[in-house]
Amino acid sequence: MDARVVKALACESRLKILDFLNWPELYFPEIPDARQTGLTNKLICGRLGLTQESVSLHMRWLLEAKLVSATKVGTRVFYKRDERGIDEAVTDLCELLQRQR
Repeated sequence: MDARVVKALACESRLKILDFLNWPELYFPEIPDARQTGLTNKLICGRLGLTQESVSLHMRWLLEAKLVSATKVGTRVFYKRDERGIDEAVTDLCELLQRQR
């Protein structure tokens, strides 16, 4: 189990970001193609009420834990959930918890 995953998930703001990325049509109905394109730092910080610098740090945690992916288009970076990374994290966490019994 990669400790970066646990540390990334130990923050309410990062959990909210993962929720935004999971349900962009709910949180960002004005962006109809958000599920395909992803969300930018600016969109996320506007919804969370945090500075772009704070959101950038949160995104770095999530990227390092392989829970999100980033695609740069021009000067903007679009973030999406990394479903493979999330699946691996869930599997690892379940295995870790099973060993603790």
